[in-house]
Amino acid sequence: MSRESSTSAVPPALRWIPVHGDSMWPSLRSGDLAGVEPLHGAPRPGEVVLARFDHALVLHRVRWCDAGVLSLRGDNSLSEDPLLPPSRVLGRVLRVRRGGVVLEEGWDRGPTRLGRLRVAVKWRLAALLGRGGRRS
Repeated sequence: MSRESSTSAVPPALRWIPVHGDSMWPSLRSGDLAGVEPLHGAPRPGEVVLARFDHALVLHRVRWCDAGVLSLRGDNSLSEDPLLPPSRVLGRVLRVRRGGVVLEEGWDRGPTRLGRLRVAVKWRLAALLGRGGRRS
């Protein structure tokens, strides 16, 4: 059963990170706040994490971990992110605040075909309108 609350007890170490873009839709939507807890232990495949790349912080899913490196990918991205050492992973997403409601369970829907199709149509439409498409 999904627990939803607007007044949930939030661990003091939890940080709310704003979500921008479509790379993790529908699990994380632009305008959501991702509740990120500091990482304790190694990240596990399937978890959504906050990682520091040279150019940005990203909220993406762990694809695999092996021999001191891990691979991340946005659910709707065409390719995996550059490999990272686990030390670049800052935390894992435990909750999502959407429309003032804290979603503790049921927010992570994983990769979906609809999500990839939605992003592909958005990129194509942007290109047709001359606005250029930005790939997540």
